[in-house]
Amino acid sequence: MSSYKFRKNTEIGKLEAETDSFLSSCFYESDVFKGLINFDYSESNPDFTRRIIVGRTGSGKTALLKQILGSESVKIHDTIEAENTVFEHINNNVFISGLMEKGIDLRVFYKSLWLHVLLVKVINLLYRSTYESFFEYIKGLYGKNKRPYKPEIANEYLESYKDNFFNENIVTEISDKMQAELSGKIGSGLFNSTGKISEENFKKIQSATSSYVSKELLRKQKELIKIIKTEFSNEKQVRVIISIDDLDKSWLSSSSIRYDFINALLEAFKELLDVKSVKILISIRTDIIMGIYHNSLRQDEKDQSLIYAISWNKCEIRQILDNRINYLIKNQYQSSKCVTFSDIFNFKVSNESADEFIINRTMLRPRDAINFVNLCLSECDGRVELNEDIVLEAEEKFYSVRKKALVKEWKSIYSHIEDYLDSLSFIKYKSFKISELTESDKNRVLNYLINRPNTNPDDEEHNNRLLDFEELVKVWFVVGIIGIKKSNTLLIFSSFEKPELDITDLNKKFEIHPLFFRE
Repeated sequence: MSSYKFRKNTEIGKLEAETDSFLSSCFYESDVFKGLINFDYSESNPDFTRRIIVGRTGSGKTALLKQILGSESVKIHDTIEAENTVFEHINNNVFISGLMEKGIDLRVFYKSLWLHVLLVKVINLLYRSTYESFFEYIKGLYGKNKRPYKPEIANEYLESYKDNFFNENIVTEISDKMQAELSGKIGSGLFNSTGKISEENFKKIQSATSSYVSKELLRKQKELIKIIKTEFSNEKQVRVIISIDDLDKSWLSSSSIRYDFINALLEAFKELLDVKSVKILISIRTDIIMGIYHNSLRQDEKDQSLIYAISWNKCEIRQILDNRINYLIKNQYQSSKCVTFSDIFNFKVSNESADEFIINRTMLRPRDAINFVNLCLSECDGRVELNEDIVLEAEEKFYSVRKKALVKEWKSIYSHIEDYLDSLSFIKYKSFKISELTESDKNRVLNYLINRPNTNPDDEEHNNRLLDFEELVKVWFVVGIIGIKKSNTLLIFSSFEKPELDITDLNKKFEIHPLFFRE
């Protein structure tokens, strides 16, 4: 039994990085953190191009960005609010909506809009003077010999949108100019028509749209990027970070263009990789980037040099908890002694050491670990010491919270994810091989899904639920509630590097995650 007595509602930090007062004092400097603040672009730093931070819910993406922006080595930084800067404008634009309804591929247009937003931020942070003087500066580059850019082309772009270049009206103006240009070439009737259009007219609109964006936007934007790279980027003196961290918010979940929209950002930011003094960091949830790959919008192998996939091992999770427990004891209990996680959970729970019991039931994400420990501490009242019953009661609450989080995380991909999670409870064995399960074992699971009522009359997918056992096992693995049992001490759960099972894995032994094996 622990010798420490905690006051009621004591905690080791908040679950949201934005309000977590423990974060700065207890932050664990992972290799990902060290890599992202490293601006050394020599051959000795092959990770310099890694800017896309990929991780599952609760893996610490926002905390990582917050600490990076507060780092002493980063003097200049800013953030981009994706929803407010681009998405709301194109989502509500009648002309763009009309093109989408006709099936026109607008990915190159989305990329050009993102490039403009990124360029504005980069110019503001690197040039750091008035907008008027920036326009004059570009004109002053005319006639310079042996320069790797064409200032007159970049200036065409600046002059086209001079009045709104640096303000939020730019998306509307770019869209309006494109509409006027295309209507003049093809005829406004094609754009204003309702219903399906002929294949010939579809190809005509698609070709005109792509051609316009490439010629009038992307070509000129790329010349402006060359100027920024050559004239403004003082690599040895300036370190600029621009972060984008709201790509998993609810405003995207119901939009038909969400994957195209995010994919366009991933394409756009690559154009600025050669501006060595600027790092554009994009935080994105694993399930969202996997959705992009599954929709065949990009090839995952081509992104390997751009991605930092966040993952944690048990030792790192333990260190995070050690830091927070020690900070709590020293600051709230005025102790000079160094106290660790295992010091206060130094008893047995179900014949397992309490600290191991807790860590094993997290999904090895910092938020999970903090949440579980907070739930334990919330049961204390200043008199009762931490004990087995407190941890077991906290585990029940933690299971409920974690299950709800998984449903929220995967709902957009698996509309019946809650049923799929619940169906696992009909597997009576902690470890199993598909080939060794009886038909009765499998039918218990599938019959549960077949007999689930349709509580939502608008649910068109109700009859398209997964009713194939092997496909269901694949889903269980993807969301992280089962792992591949390689040995008595090694379980392999889904990760960015191995997000799903392939056909050879179906013959392997699986084990249910300790939190989801509800004996």
